[in-house]
Amino acid sequence: MDNPPIFSLLRAGMSVHGDLVSDHGFTCLALVTGNVGASRGLLHIAAGGVVHGNVDGEHVIVDGVVEGDVVGRASLLINGRVKGRILYAGTIRLGPNAALDGTIARIQSVGYVPPHKEGVAIDSPATEAQIPTPC
Repeated sequence: MDNPPIFSLLRAGMSVHGDLVSDHGFTCLALVTGNVGASRGLLHIAAGGVVHGNVDGEHVIVDGVVEGDVVGRASLLINGRVKGRILYAGTIRLGPNAALDGTIARIQSVGYVPPHKEGVAIDSPATEAQIPTPC
């Protein structure tokens, strides 16, 4: 028997201050001040959800607002508002309500690199060399 899918929800009215990291996807209707990342699964910033930080996921849907960079490692669908760099390694789709203020770049396939604190080195091969910097 297959394992049932894991589903997490950050409800409307919640406010999170700090980075969120998940080993599976989730839906965010909350206000998040910090980076949001999921190593696999669907990461959904729903309508009404606001992220003041970067978003990094395998499959990413933005129906809400992201003020930071967005990385979709397999697929990316934007139907909300993004202010920042948009990086994708698989497919990208822009919906009729997409509002973008930044750059869009296709990158080579990248693995998930969890957020880290300022001044703390990460021993894994970082993707900074693979992510283009804006002009």
